[in-house]
This record gives sequence, C-alpha cells and structure tokens, in this order.
Amino acid sequence: MFEYDVRAPLDVEELSAPQDRGGVTVHDVAYASPRGGKVTAYLVEPEGNGPFAGVLFLHPGQWDRSSFLDEAVAFARIGAVTMSVDGPNKRPCGFAPRYPRTAEGYRARWTHMIVDLRRSLDLLVSRLDVDPDRIGYVGHSYGATLGGVLAGIEERVHAYVLMAGLASHSEWWRVSESESARRFRARRTGTELDALVETMAAIDAIHFIGKAAPAKLLFQFAHHDAVISERNALQYWQAASEPKEIRWYDTDHFFDERARQERLAWLGERLGLSAA
Repeated sequence: MFEYDVRAPLDVEELSAPQDRGGVTVHDVAYASPRGGKVTAYLVEPEGNGPFAGVLFLHPGQWDRSSFLDEAVAFARIGAVTMSVDGPNKRPCGFAPRYPRTAEGYRARWTHMIVDLRRSLDLLVSRLDVDPDRIGYVGHSYGATLGGVLAGIEERVHAYVLMAGLASHSEWWRVSESESARRFRARRTGTELDALVETMAAIDAIHFIGKAAPAKLLFQFAHHDAVISERNALQYWQAASEPKEIRWYDTDHFFDERARQERLAWLGERLGLSAA
C-alpha cells in the first residue's frame, strides 16, 4: 500500500532563489513523487557542515507548508536540516494528481501523502550533512494523523511530535459532533459516507501507531479544541506504543507559543540539538 521505488531519482529542483533567514537558508524546492507529479517543500539549511539532525513537518489540512516555516527555521538555528512539505491538494496545478471526492479518491490522496513523506525522508537522509540516526517528525492535525501511520511503517524516524491528531479519521467523519465533521457529513449521502468510512478505515492511524516503537512519541492536545475531543485525544494516546508522553494546553486547535517552545525543547533534546 505504501511501497514505492526507492531507487528512482529524486529530481530535486529549486523553484525560486534561496532566502537568508538570520543565518539559515530557506530553499523553495520540488522533487519527484512516486505517485505522480512533484512534492513542494521548504528545505531549510543551517550554517556549517554538520552533521545535523533532520526534521520533517506536515501541516494541518486547511493550511500548507508555510504554516511550519517559522518553526522549521527555529529548528535549523539549533542544528537541524528541516523540511516543511505540502500535501497533494496544496501543490500548484500539475504538481500532483487531482483526486475525485470519492472514497477511492480520498484513499488514493492519503496514501499518496504517506508515500511522499517517505520520499521526503529519502531526501533528508541522502544528504551528507544529515545524521540518519537523528531524524524527527512534527505533524499538526492532518499532519499528526498521517504521522501516526508513518510511525508504524518507517524505521528512520526516531521521535515524533503529534499535535491534535486522530487515531481514527474514518470514525471521526461518522460520529464527531464538531462543526467541520457535521459539514462534511451534510455534503454526502448516507451511502457515500458509508463507502468513505469503509474505504478509509484500513489506513486509520490506530492500526499503525501501536507499532511506532522504538520511536519516542509526544502527543500535544488542547483543552478547547473544537475539532478533536478529549475522547479522540485519549483514543490516540492509548493506542500508541511506548515510550510516549501526552501534554495538554489551555488553547484551541491551533495551540500557542508555550506548545511550540515545548516541542522545540522536547524534540531538540531527543535529537541532540545544540540549544535544546
């Protein structure tokens, strides 16, 4: 389901001129996706020759790679090569297939993104300045839900921060009382919803997050999250393998500066970053 040709060329290209961000360099890049088109990402390089840690970021569903750019820069400043990637539906026209809003289309787009995350790790660990034994992942909402799947199939990531993710996205679509879930159901017939839930259930993170060990896991959840309920949060946390940690914040779905600083410190410590 998530296999691809690891020998295929990455075909990396720069889409615009690099930018200096206070001692680190931001590259606007694209590279070949095994499922078609190209992945767009911000690649952020520290000064020096390394060896550096590597950190991969995936955004919430309603945002894109820019949502994690400042954080990617912050990690680069303490000694990590970082990548903040776009989901398939956030890329420019022609950079990814446009999937239909059917059960099969949703499944194809989600598996496409998991494969692209694996391909992004290929790019990180192929760099001579990146230590392949110090790789981290940060995902928010959509990025945290897919991160749980990645954790069960990838051995190259050593620590994950999963912010406001779901163990069972298919169940959330069916029963969540959040406004976004209700809108989602309202746009579909009962038959369409049943087909979507049945098709997507096999790739819910709950089937994978229990296999993340020996990777370390930090879950971040918010007390006032209108999207992820406390029940959703605890289901994800309980399904996960050890070692794991859960932290709660007095915020909404989008967290705050305290949460950002804590994941910077937590992941920095586990990856041996200079100012963790």
